[in-house]
Amino acid sequence: MSNQNQPQTKQKWSKMYTAVLIANALYIVLFYFITASFA
Repeated sequence: MSNQNQPQTKQKWSKMYTAVLIANALYIVLFYFITASFA
């Protein structure tokens, strides 16, 4: 039964992981613009 649950959790985590990566990319871009404006 644990083998059946693993692919489902991997699919859910892949969606969450892509959302986290997009959020991190936006945060890095915003942080870059903020530091560039003060520099």
